[in-house]
Amino acid sequence: MIHMSHESEKTYSESVEMYLKEIYLLSRDGDPASTGAIADRLGVSPPSVTDRLNHLTELGLVTYEKHRGASLTERGTEEAVALLRKHCRIERFLVQELGVTEGFHEEACRLEHALSDEVAARLDRFVDLPDDCPDCYDPEAQHCTHLSP
Repeated sequence: MIHMSHESEKTYSESVEMYLKEIYLLSRDGDPASTGAIADRLGVSPPSVTDRLNHLTELGLVTYEKHRGASLTERGTEEAVALLRKHCRIERFLVQELGVTEGFHEEACRLEHALSDEVAARLDRFVDLPDDCPDCYDPEAQHCTHLSP
């Protein structure tokens, strides 16, 4: 029997995690993520994004300048990378081990917020992450570029 540690309890809400992930993906080129681009990706209004960015700034996860955009702090980047790596592990497990070829991205999105980091790391027994993970994640295709379902 495997005992799970409770130290890996979820730290941030699903909403915070989604913002971190999208800001990371939108700012990979080095430019801050614009409020409008974040709003488009998350399907929310720009004023909602501004409110959330102010909250993320208070949490020390984001630096935000009005009319310039948002960038992740070192801590925000660490959280976003960990979340994307978890997402990739789940996608790879669903496709490679379970044979899920349709809807695997959506399923991984639901699971990434519910699965503890400890359990997600155990998926490494079944799947290998590419060395360039999470930068292999293609936001347009909505999955890892190395993944061919």
